[in-house]
Amino acid sequence: MRHMVSALVFLFLLLTSAAFSNSAKPLVMQRTWEPREQAFSFLLPKGWTMEGGVFNVNPLQMNGPGNTITPKCDLVVKADPKGSVMLRWAPGWNYADLSLSPAGWGTFRPGMHYQGMPVRPVVGARQFLTELFKSMRPQATDIKVVAEDPMPEIATAYARRAELINQNLQKMGLAPTRFEALALVFEYREAGEHFREVLSTTIADARGGAFMWSNDDTIAFRAPAARFADWKPALDSIRASRQPNPQWVAAVTKASGERTKAALETQRYIANVANQIVENRRRTHAEMRHEQWLFISGQEEYTNPFNGRTERDTSHYRYRWVNNQGDVIYTDENSFDPNAIEEYKTREWKRTPIRKR
Repeated sequence: MRHMVSALVFLFLLLTSAAFSNSAKPLVMQRTWEPREQAFSFLLPKGWTMEGGVFNVNPLQMNGPGNTITPKCDLVVKADPKGSVMLRWAPGWNYADLSLSPAGWGTFRPGMHYQGMPVRPVVGARQFLTELFKSMRPQATDIKVVAEDPMPEIATAYARRAELINQNLQKMGLAPTRFEALALVFEYREAGEHFREVLSTTIADARGGAFMWSNDDTIAFRAPAARFADWKPALDSIRASRQPNPQWVAAVTKASGERTKAALETQRYIANVANQIVENRRRTHAEMRHEQWLFISGQEEYTNPFNGRTERDTSHYRYRWVNNQGDVIYTDENSFDPNAIEEYKTREWKRTPIRKR
């Protein structure tokens, strides 16, 4: 029940702390490829820009292979050059913590590298996110944490994926890998403007079996505090719309072997869990009705007219249109029809009805 209450408070603060307003201008979301390797696609508001993308770590530069198992991603999408409204997929890194090894820290101290991993004592999710925030926003002042969510479903999902590995570790008398997920909501001032920013991550503590720990699924998104509730539906759509490129996944798997395949499968599994977090909470807390949660979280379920699938998306706008390429347009105007507008009529658009109850 404590998790349920904290999650409700978290979402309530996000959804109600800014004035709700409906814009007459439609929001056009275009399915866009990750720019460097087309590793995945996602919905991006029309006119936004991207910086960064997928990259590979050179083991020679890191003194070992500990961060070369899978490609990494550091991608920022933003509404304007200064990133007043933006989202960042931050890279996950493997760190070495030798405190549980038979020889202890030995000659490897924080700041050095061990098997390609920066040597750093494990930290909790709160400390990790706080340090990440400070590194991203060095000019921020009046910093406050106004809400948090431990996201127990995400930690549980990671633990389920690691069950077999943990069973083998325990048979050998070693500590299992443990997971801690957390989202923090910061408010602060930067260059005279008041911002709200959400940072989330999952810390995987694998010191018992591999003398390492890592941050996974680390995301940050922000907007001016006065309009955060207006921008949050678009930011949520970007975050939830990420779809891996099967050809890229196959190529990476072939190049890097089964360990890469397992890591990528875990990433896809966790992303799917995150997208279905509402349903997980409905099952975990049976006393909460699904419809009530959709309302509280500002979401609705739609039926895609092209494939018949149910799609969960923001309820911030009254009408939602899609085409067969996966692009989406949101609007509050009943008379709006993208098929009648020259700018959009290169594709057939259909309005997505709310799923029949």
